[in-house]
Parts: sequence; C-alpha cells; structure tokens
Amino acid sequence: MTEAPRLLRHYGDTDFITGLRAIAATMVVIIHTGAFVDFGPVGRSITDAGKYGVDIFFVISGFTIAKTYAEARDYRSYLTRRIMRIVPLYWMMISVAIALWATGAFPPTPWMEELGAQPDLYNYLMHLSLLSYFDYRVANSLLGVEWTIPVEVFWYACLPLLLPLVRSLRGTVAIGLVMLVLTASPAWVAKKTLGSSLAVKWSPIAHGHLFLVGALTYHLRERQRSAPSVRAALWAGGALALGALALCIPFDGRSALLALCTAVLIVFVTPARAGYVAHILTPRPMLFLGSISYSIYLVHYLVVHVLGSFAWMPPSGLARFAIVYAITVVISTLTYMLVEKPTNRAGRRMAERLRV
Repeated sequence: MTEAPRLLRHYGDTDFITGLRAIAATMVVIIHTGAFVDFGPVGRSITDAGKYGVDIFFVISGFTIAKTYAEARDYRSYLTRRIMRIVPLYWMMISVAIALWATGAFPPTPWMEELGAQPDLYNYLMHLSLLSYFDYRVANSLLGVEWTIPVEVFWYACLPLLLPLVRSLRGTVAIGLVMLVLTASPAWVAKKTLGSSLAVKWSPIAHGHLFLVGALTYHLRERQRSAPSVRAALWAGGALALGALALCIPFDGRSALLALCTAVLIVFVTPARAGYVAHILTPRPMLFLGSISYSIYLVHYLVVHVLGSFAWMPPSGLARFAIVYAITVVISTLTYMLVEKPTNRAGRRMAERLRV
C-alpha cells in the first residue's frame, strides 16, 4: 500500500495530464508495432495516428514550460530542473543504443540504413551535445524517437523568452505564423537541394507552434477557472469526440486537430469541471503509465528492434504490441525508479542551491 504513492506522479488538478502522457506514449508504441493493422481501415488509421503522440507531448511540454517557469524564482533554477528532468535518461539510453548497434549483434535501425548513419563517435557526440538536429542523418538514427529530445531542450531554453508574447491568442497566432514561414521556406529549400525535408522536420523551429499553443493553454486555463461547468464540459466533450474522430478516420490535418484537442482539454478540465474527463484519465493504471511515459517513449524502440531479430516475434499486430508493451513497461518502471526519480531529486536540490 505504500509503494503506489511513491511511484505515481501527482500534480493536483492537472493529474489528468499524466493520463494524456500515458495515451501519447502508448500511441507511439502502437505505430512502431503495427498494433491494429489487422483490424481493417479503422485499425490501420488508429495505428498510423500513433505518430501524432509526439504532437500531444509537445503541447503538454509547452504547458509545463509555462507553468514551471511561472513558479520558478529565476531562469537558472527553472532550466536546471527541466534539464535534469529529461537529459540524464536520454544520455543513458543513447549510450545503451550506441553500445548495442556498435557491437553488430543486431541489425542497424531503418533510419541508419536509409540515411547512411553509423553508430560512431560523431553520432554519439552529436546526440550527447543535444545538437543532433544540425545533422538530420544522425538525428533519429539510434532510438527511432530521440530527435524530439534536443527539440524539447531547445524550447526549454527559448520558450521562456517568448512567454510575455504568449499571453493572448493574438500574440500566439502572430508568433506561430512567423514560425510557419520560417519552417516552410527551409523545408522547401531542403526538399529541392537534399531531396528530403527531414532536415527541417526534425528541427526545433518546425514544432515551435505546438509549444506555443501549450504555453497559451497555461494562461487560458487560469482565465477559464471561473467558467461555468456546463461550458467546460461541452468544450471537453467536443475535444474528446473530435480526438476520437481524428484517430479513427485518416484525413489531412489530423496532427493539428489532435494537438488542438489536447490544448482544449488542458484549458477546461479540472476535477470540479468536466470531471468525467479527469475521471477517465486519472485511474491508477493511467497515472502509473503516465508517470513512466518518458521511459516508455525512450525505451520501447530498442525493445521493438531487439525483439525483431528473433524469428518467433510477430512482424506486426496486436500480439507484437502486447509483447513489446509488457517488456517496455517492466524496463521503464526500473529506469523510472533508478534513473528518473533520483535525477529529478538531484535537479530539485541543484535548483534550490541556485536560489540561495
């Protein structure tokens, strides 16, 4: 009875966001295992939508950045806690991946083969420096998902500088439009010169609008605290319905719609308003999976790739998902307890010392 409180993360009336993290991490595992490809068009659509779990994570990160920066006493203590939250486990998993691929015991990842990356010192140092987005050939070559972590750290450092402008919808839209232009132009150039837009797709600027939307939700949530419960319930219910639609039916703009639905839930859901959503997202299994979601995200691709070397492993489908997910959860529980929690505590202590 004493283990659960120490294992689960609790954030008061935003506990439901931990549940959203669980869903986002599971979505990414779903696409990398082809979980529902055998269940007709809807199953294939849900499987393909797994890639949009990253968009959900980025919106949540924008909210978290705005919230933690507002609660921090200064920029240094804020950034210290943010860096210590994600970088130690990232460094560890990058080191494990380099060791695995460098031995030649397992085949190279698909991105290594497609882009000609090698598990060499250059690749390792680019990842450790958190500057891998400067070379798209290595940016996603080791874990299949690691390109997002340098992007996160970039916005940890830069978003606080934009927060004074992200207090209103007008300011957010204005900055977002500037970012879209800054994204579209290099993407066009990269496509023409390199034959691929990955150099932009895996860069921080391409996803800045999601962090901005997340930051805006922090301010809107504060303003909507006095909104009538009926209105909040309608907004939240609409977001859930549209989110389910975006998962089940393929169409252009699904990623944007899922990001918007995530933002609406963050703005309006509290235990007292739209409480049915909070109830869905906060049972202990959801809080547990959300608490270890970062580990799930970083660990699962290695599990997928290593198990894929065995003949008995199904090539795709629900069985493959179940096996990968079960093993990933076990490993992620260990990395959460042995790496994430201790380094998080160290980050809090370091931040406290910076305040003195």
